[in-house]
Amino acid sequence: MDYTDGIRTFVAVVETGSFTAAGERLGISNKLVSKYVAALEERLGRALLYRTTRSVSLTEDGERWLPYARKVLDSLEAADVALNRAENGLAGRLRITSGTTFGELCLADAAQTFIDTYPGMRVDLVLSDEMTDLVAGGFDLAVRISVPRDSSYKMLRIGAITSQIAASPAYLEAHGTPRRPEDLADHQAILDLNDDPPRRWRFRDGKKEKVVEVAGRLAVNSASATIRQAIAGHGLVRAPDIFLSPHLARGDLVTVLDAFSADEMAGGTGGGTGGARAIHLLTVPSAFRSDKVAAFAAVLRQHLARLRGRA
Repeated sequence: MDYTDGIRTFVAVVETGSFTAAGERLGISNKLVSKYVAALEERLGRALLYRTTRSVSLTEDGERWLPYARKVLDSLEAADVALNRAENGLAGRLRITSGTTFGELCLADAAQTFIDTYPGMRVDLVLSDEMTDLVAGGFDLAVRISVPRDSSYKMLRIGAITSQIAASPAYLEAHGTPRRPEDLADHQAILDLNDDPPRRWRFRDGKKEKVVEVAGRLAVNSASATIRQAIAGHGLVRAPDIFLSPHLARGDLVTVLDAFSADEMAGGTGGGTGGARAIHLLTVPSAFRSDKVAAFAAVLRQHLARLRGRA
């Protein structure tokens, strides 16, 4: 077994969570994955992985060795890139993590634009609502709406989101269009449990803030699910403008109560009907010097600007 093959296989097992998935990523059989990892452990004289019939996890030695294994692969990739990089292009892998809904509704399209722009690049996009350790996860960057508690990360503000209220034309035709926040008492809301609190929507009436309790029989902890239900005509939805943007452009949804947006009063803290919230790109302090990270930041910034402009 080539030592590098063993390292690459070990890292693939850790990142995918199974020998089968690692084999699919590397294009080799499950049996060969197991053989490579076993040979690597024999060479090191250490067990790197715990194996059960249902899961694979790192041993204490595996946890210590994993960052060094990733550095070896990164160095090899950097060497290949240095030889094969186009004169004005980028090449290599960019590994990104993001929240699930934001990743599905926005970031995946930006990643596709990035690899279309830089054909030598490939992107691994891992979606999770947990705050992932960038170093342990081998990530080049994370994209988050909330501000992380770990101040050791470098943060770059890449854009912002605000919330809008929308409904399908069919729903508004059947139930009427609310003209003032008080009119929501006569309507059904589709609630997003990620909002805090989900049933209290905040508005601005002149210079005053107004909070309205809304009624809703369906509450889901997914913005994409609430939007789908609104498109189906089941009620009003409050969601980020960049998530609503394509549906507004197609006419599946229309916004209401725009004159009462609470953005100016929210102070960027989130919650409420509006509340501009910053979208941050996070990475370890030295990573912003990376050409590929800077290039992706530019693509994502443009993508967000297009979505907000269309919204």
